[in-house]
Amino acid sequence: MPAPEVRDLIDYAVLWAATSTDGYGRSKISAPVEIRVRWEDSREESTDPQNTVQASPATVFVGQAISIGSVMWHGRLKDLPTTSADLFEVTGYKTTPDIKNRFMQRTVTLTRHGDVLPETAV
Repeated sequence: MPAPEVRDLIDYAVLWAATSTDGYGRSKISAPVEIRVRWEDSREESTDPQNTVQASPATVFVGQAISIGSVMWHGRLKDLPTTSADLFEVTGYKTTPDIKNRFMQRTVTLTRHGDVLPETAV
């Protein structure tokens, strides 16, 4: 039986992990990898520290730590289209322990990113 923190990860996503930033503060990303997730479309709103309202079209449960600024796409790596569409940026990461603090549920909050990927780090 799989561990509780990964047993409900029934979907796939392509992840471009944020590795560093350029001189302008924009994220640089790594090569794409396919990860297991549970993708839940949602319509949530939150505010950033400047009180700007941000809409979150999806909440994603993951089995690993994901850094803020990473980019995700819902689907398998083999199905990735040649033109990047429906990209989402990770704007929030939260861990929730179980009652005995043995297992962690990891959740990322996404916002629409656009159609262009950030610069790839070498």
